[in-house]
Amino acid sequence: MTHAKKSHRLRQQLAVEAARIMTEEGVLDFHTAKRKAADRVGVINDQVMPRNIEIELALKEYQAIFRAEQQPAQLSALRKTAITVMQLLSDFSPRLVGSVLRGSADQYTTIDIHLFSDNSLSLDWLLIEHHIPFNMSEREYRFKGDVIERYPLYLIEGEGDADVALTVFPERGVRQPPKSPLDGKSIQRASISEVQALLQKVP
Repeated sequence: MTHAKKSHRLRQQLAVEAARIMTEEGVLDFHTAKRKAADRVGVINDQVMPRNIEIELALKEYQAIFRAEQQPAQLSALRKTAITVMQLLSDFSPRLVGSVLRGSADQYTTIDIHLFSDNSLSLDWLLIEHHIPFNMSEREYRFKGDVIERYPLYLIEGEGDADVALTVFPERGVRQPPKSPLDGKSIQRASISEVQALLQKVP
């Protein structure tokens, strides 16, 4: 076997193992899943590490084989919960992002929603008014030119049996999407009506 073929096969093996780790062990980020997969396979060469998009494809294949019934039902439930949350936060122009939008979400997935406001305190008051407990943090996003910005992150545990992560961008941010961690292109976002349309397509 040539070196190129061996490297390609190893990349595939790592992608499949990373996908299994994300599905079965609840690892939510690609980097951690990659590192765990590399440790288990015994790989120390970063050059054969799969890209995030390769892991995403392996994840969908794994779900289609081993979770053909459970995953679509869980995805629909997550999207319904996302719509409920987005409707509550409609004043913040909510947009669904991440694996719940892309269709690779599973049992451990957090619902990721982008909100847009020049006054994030108004979100605090709305959540408090509705008796929704939350924890505060920050999240980094990468933009064109590899500029990195940090934004407020609101973490809500167990909203409709799923955790929800709300990132608040300035109002102009609705027209300036950050890069996707999957492929470096502009991150995919969906409005309430677009998520509702996705639900209607599911048989």
